[in-house]
Amino acid sequence: MNRQFNVIKTTLAAAFISCAAMTGAANATESQSYTINLSATVPSDTFQVIPVDAGWNDQTQDMGYDIASSKLQIFEKPFQYKNTAGAIQATLTGNLNSDGKPQLSNGTDVIPLAVSFNNTPLSKTATEVVSESAAKAGGRTSLKITQADDAALTVNGMFTGSVAMIFEPVVAVTP
Repeated sequence: MNRQFNVIKTTLAAAFISCAAMTGAANATESQSYTINLSATVPSDTFQVIPVDAGWNDQTQDMGYDIASSKLQIFEKPFQYKNTAGAIQATLTGNLNSDGKPQLSNGTDVIPLAVSFNNTPLSKTATEVVSESAAKAGGRTSLKITQADDAALTVNGMFTGSVAMIFEPVVAVTP
């Protein structure tokens, strides 16, 4: 009888250990894991012109169409800037029309665009957009992209295009 009791005890112990091991395995199949990819760009302390809201400049932006005025809506985004060595200048680059303006096209028709930074119109020639004193202090301003003229649009279709620009430091010349 004692021997039967030991066999039962051993069998129960083995069953209990097996159940415990299976419970651990069952819980392992219910686990969840995540991988979060991160990146950060830390700009130089001496020069920077960067969007306040990250990520939008990697995506196509919709200018929108105002039915009441038959014009494109203004595209506007905030930027922050700083240049400890002097002013900041900007130049339009990329796909410009013969007037030096970026444009939207549907393959047949075009809509010329106007670009300004800190309320200063940009062109294919470098233009100072932030003064030396303002750049040294650092601050925020807006990039605006608008329809180049104020006339109602008479064309229709799906228009696409891009606006490319470069910001550069202007090193102050000491007399």
